[in-house]
Amino acid sequence: MKKFTIALGMAVLGAIISSPKVLAEKLNQPEPILIAQTQTQLKPQLQPPSINPQSTHTYNSGNSNNIETLLNQATEYLQKGNYDQVIENCNQILQQDKDNYGAYILRGLAYIQLEKYQPAVDDFNQAIRIEPNSHYSYFGRGYAYLYLKDYEQSLADFNQAIKLDSDFAHAYFWRGIAQGNLGNKQGAVADLKQAAELYKREGKTENMKTALDLLKQIS
Repeated sequence: MKKFTIALGMAVLGAIISSPKVLAEKLNQPEPILIAQTQTQLKPQLQPPSINPQSTHTYNSGNSNNIETLLNQATEYLQKGNYDQVIENCNQILQQDKDNYGAYILRGLAYIQLEKYQPAVDDFNQAIRIEPNSHYSYFGRGYAYLYLKDYEQSLADFNQAIKLDSDFAHAYFWRGIAQGNLGNKQGAVADLKQAAELYKREGKTENMKTALDLLKQIS
């Protein structure tokens, strides 16, 4: 028996915004900006940084290999857009290991892609319970809360993601969106500027342009 550690290429939701329109006027309105009411199209982008989520269980080599295979397959399915199969794989994993961090993360991301935001929140809650120091879990939950229009909770989760990783560009970008929905123009501007700078450092030119385009609209 040995402690099972998985190496997972995890798909993180990034920021692509096509044809950003005027948010400045909406920032001056008394009601919060509802993302669905803006003319901004928010589309998730899959990017695969590597993390090492831990399982709290121990396994014999057979079970360990099976779970690792299912996780690797789920990652590939997520990147290919086969979200139902991601969920199926993760369900199988969780039947064997109810505390498998990677399975909750991947299934939560699949639920987000399917616009099933409350189940996504539930999965990220579990991921945070298992691994409270992972910024990916807070980022995913914050993203889901954003689309549930719970902007205060979304903001809190992005704050925590940034606390855990101060160079997490996507968290600054989406925190800026949350700030805008709460009517905080100054906060939205500051976050988008920081996101643009971090994207520039990372060589993510398109994401940098996206953030700068939004800044032009709200500055």
